[in-house]
Amino acid sequence: MKIAFDAKRIYHNRSGLGNYGRNLVESLSEYFPENEYLLYNPWPGKVPFKAEHVKECGPKFKNKLYGQIWRRSLVSKQAQQDGVSIYHGLSGELPSGLMKRGIASVLTVHDLIFLRYPELYKPIDRKIYKRKARQAAKDAKLIVAISQQTRMDLIQLLGIAPEKIKVIGQSCQKVFLESYESSYAKIRAKYKLPERYALFVGTLEARKNPVLLAQACIELKIPLVLVGRATSYWVNFYNALSEEEKQWIKPLKVGDNTELAALYQMSELMAYPSIFEGFGIPLLEAMFSKTALLTARNSALQEVAGPGSYLVDTIDLESLKLGLDHFWNGGQREKAVKQNYNFVQQFHPRVIAEQWMQTYQDLKAHA
Repeated sequence: MKIAFDAKRIYHNRSGLGNYGRNLVESLSEYFPENEYLLYNPWPGKVPFKAEHVKECGPKFKNKLYGQIWRRSLVSKQAQQDGVSIYHGLSGELPSGLMKRGIASVLTVHDLIFLRYPELYKPIDRKIYKRKARQAAKDAKLIVAISQQTRMDLIQLLGIAPEKIKVIGQSCQKVFLESYESSYAKIRAKYKLPERYALFVGTLEARKNPVLLAQACIELKIPLVLVGRATSYWVNFYNALSEEEKQWIKPLKVGDNTELAALYQMSELMAYPSIFEGFGIPLLEAMFSKTALLTARNSALQEVAGPGSYLVDTIDLESLKLGLDHFWNGGQREKAVKQNYNFVQQFHPRVIAEQWMQTYQDLKAHA
């Protein structure tokens, strides 16, 4: 079977949607090598990606505008010529013309945050995202939401029929499934890490609450390591801290994901007090890395967090301090880590790949 993917994000996004696409295609190629996987990329890639049984395909003209037109409409003709059975829109978009060419399509929808929290987006961006989401959802044979939260949002906010939506979670990069204990001392020395620390991984933006988390850690005198792209929201907060306060807060830029995996594994706990997520990949990374997890009882976070996690019902300073203290000074950590590690196996790359392959086979059978 030939399965095609909208690969723009795979070759142009280093995190987020790019990671989702790369992880999925890599797992499919490893566990189901009998298929051929075609990655349709509109422009020369910025992020290198190669895997067995995977072929990158692009337009005949390398012009930026032509590539955009090709991705939106001309790709369906090429997919037909290539003998594609299934076309998978990895990031909420599909080209036009697939249905009339007899190609079954499936659409992954990650979240509808632009509708739930419109104040976080520019009006023009909201309008574009909504138009694209509605059209892709209409054109797709099947919609796959990455969480029950996203499924509910598709039904409530876009009016999609429930029977058209299936839920398949996602996994994380395999690097987080491996142990890097042999490199702990080297990484600790490189980044001048304390013996014990709490960890935050994600964009340092208001929605994810790193400032509130930092304030809680400063009050409790718990060292906090943060890894993620800084926004002005974070920079303004950090620059206003006193030197005494800054000693508890350590923003880092890590070299690669093997170092990030080691940071997870060495941490006392990972705290992720976001106000809303369509899924929450850092939760998987933490649970696979066998570190304790503190997050919020909201959105998809409460689905993804395992039974050993500490979930705050209200994201405020006192709640976060209680959650941090639960693992930092309490005797709960070892049992919690074991519970979460057992729970997270349902998101193992093999399990997710199997769910997707069954979905592709069902779509082909009913095309």
